[in-house]
Amino acid sequence: MVWAIAVSPLVMVLGMITGLRRPAHWAAVSGAALAAVLIWWLPDFTLSGKMLATGAGGAGLLVLNAAAVMLPGVYLSQVLTRREVHRSLQEWVRGWPLPGPAKIALVVAGIAPTVEALTGFGVSLLVTVPVLLALAPPPTALRQAMLGMNIMPWGTLGLATVIGAALTGTGTATLGTATAVTSGLVFPLVTVWAALLARPQHRFRTAVMAAAAGGALSLGLLALNLAGVVQPAGVLAGLVTTAIGLALVAVRRSRSGAEPGGRLLPPRAVLQAYGLVLGGIALTRAATAAGVPSLELHAGNASFTLLSSPGLPLLAAALLLDRGRPHGPDARAALARAGRPLLALTGFVALGRLMADSGMIGELGAAAAGAPPLVTALVAPALGMLSGFITGSNVGGNAMMMTLQEHLAPSGAGLGTWFAALQNSAAGHAVFTSLPMIMLILAVAGDRAKAADVSEHTLLRFGLRVAAAIYAALATTAVILVSCA
Repeated sequence: MVWAIAVSPLVMVLGMITGLRRPAHWAAVSGAALAAVLIWWLPDFTLSGKMLATGAGGAGLLVLNAAAVMLPGVYLSQVLTRREVHRSLQEWVRGWPLPGPAKIALVVAGIAPTVEALTGFGVSLLVTVPVLLALAPPPTALRQAMLGMNIMPWGTLGLATVIGAALTGTGTATLGTATAVTSGLVFPLVTVWAALLARPQHRFRTAVMAAAAGGALSLGLLALNLAGVVQPAGVLAGLVTTAIGLALVAVRRSRSGAEPGGRLLPPRAVLQAYGLVLGGIALTRAATAAGVPSLELHAGNASFTLLSSPGLPLLAAALLLDRGRPHGPDARAALARAGRPLLALTGFVALGRLMADSGMIGELGAAAAGAPPLVTALVAPALGMLSGFITGSNVGGNAMMMTLQEHLAPSGAGLGTWFAALQNSAAGHAVFTSLPMIMLILAVAGDRAKAADVSEHTLLRFGLRVAAAIYAALATTAVILVSCA
């Protein structure tokens, strides 16, 4: 029964967040404290001083990797909002010469992934919620906005994938490619669902069109990750999906001789902001390839490389947009917004390190070792989705559950990497159902949500229905992977 004690910190975290409704950072710290007490109390779990120091150093670098992206990313989002770049993007999308369902499909598979992959933290909702409210009644629009939040493994410039790769000792491109495979069915699924929520007259034609948009996003992510372009993959894949959709519109209009009905190219402010970030990433990659010292830190099995982190391009873009002058109120707002998520992440990383280094994760893995591989394949996506729902974060979910998932993988050809990818996908694709994300959607909608009587419970019930379908897609992929191993 040692395994039952070993799992108790995870049970405590689940109970505090879902039962007691405590904030994620308090639940994470409490779980880590319980793990520390169990290590001190029970001889089954041991942690030497050397292992503790090594684990603390590795955990610190994981948090540093996250902070180096989260803080500049939130600061950039504040700058973009103040300079009305988000408003320009909204107006551009509203003017697309497309029918409603097609426009919704491109928002969910193109614009939402692009914005969320660039900045993270649900910033894409500042763009998508107003646009979707202009296209559909509030109950429908807010559900569609939820479905646009599924790029999370590549959100905040691939932060969850980078952290997951560090936790498992896997190459970032390797984990990113495997995640693109395990997530491959999810993007067409949510895009079709969003388009059909609009109740189109031609449902089959709409479903095919939406599936094509979601499929283009999936293929773009796979191609980019195979090429080793992981961190900006969500931005680029979203842009490519949007560009393909608008290019097809332009070709169709030119063939039919129709009058121009909307601007197909993005506003200059949008191109400038996104171009600065992507150009900065390309410049740092070129500098590394040219032999510029990358300023690396190493501790435990983790590392932090300044030139490989997208934090510098994010901060540089924000400063260039403001002509080199830092903006104090935006900086303070960024610290306030990122403070709690960083504290929660620190707690989940500490919990994961304590459980892994003390042998708790090993006990859980040993308890599951006797289960048939197909049963394990069905359990892995469920655990991943649970971690994303509990923490409200792909990064937090990975920090809590990634090591366990690696231990759960049946012995076979590379299944450890595939189970890490299943965790990365499942946690990311469950975040849209979490209460923090739902509350953010309702906050952005404001009085429109209240007037339509759309509550958090309404959106949660919808999210759980979609989550069941996403689980089926991930479980199908997991069973295929295990069966082929």
